[in-house]
Amino acid sequence: MKSSLKNMVLVLFTITAVSALLVALVNTVTKETIAQTEQKNKDLAKLEVLPAFEGEAELEEQTKQIGDFTVGVTKVSANGEVVGYAVEAPSITKNGYADRIYLMVGFVESDGQTTINGIKVLSQKETPGLGANMTKEGNKLEVSAVGKNPAEMTFKVKKDDASGSFDSLTGSTISSRAYANALETAYAGYLWAKGELDTSEEAIADAPTGASTVTEGADTPTGATVAEGDYANETEPEAQKGEVTNE
Repeated sequence: MKSSLKNMVLVLFTITAVSALLVALVNTVTKETIAQTEQKNKDLAKLEVLPAFEGEAELEEQTKQIGDFTVGVTKVSANGEVVGYAVEAPSITKNGYADRIYLMVGFVESDGQTTINGIKVLSQKETPGLGANMTKEGNKLEVSAVGKNPAEMTFKVKKDDASGSFDSLTGSTISSRAYANALETAYAGYLWAKGELDTSEEAIADAPTGASTVTEGADTPTGATVAEGDYANETEPEAQKGEVTNE
């Protein structure tokens, strides 16, 4: 083949086309594997956030659409007894420093009271050593919620509101707000699955600030103890700008 500009362009085009095809093929092959791995991790997380039990787990799953987001609620039973509810939920209105936070939260019931049994971070892209510390066992955010009755919690960090239930991670107030918001969303999902969350227009209109209500299909559900305007697309207050590493 004679060396010419036309031939060189043809060769380069062929190489590019073959490379693109190979990348697409690899992506197709790995995409399913990645999805299966993610689902397996979520299924494991459902059991990790609930108390240990004997026997085979029976899972009853349902989902709730809140705006553009899906909240998944799994009722876990064993030997005919309800172990608890595992709820997968995102931070709907408060992004983390880099992206949204996704949690799996376990709720258990005893003597007529609900308790947060465990929390597992499913997805986060926060700064290593700062916001990413939310994945560490026994971190401040986890300790602020596990073992507590969510009905008695205020889903805010104490730095923003003295009545808040969450001690924020050092230098990571933004990440901490998103974590608290994801937990609030999970609690709203749990109440909905239990039939204890009134989503009628009348209830929403009449509900005082802080009531446990969710607007059907709305982008801004109010879980438990939500302050007026808390779900606006916020910008960081001036005082936040000087924080460590801008988290």
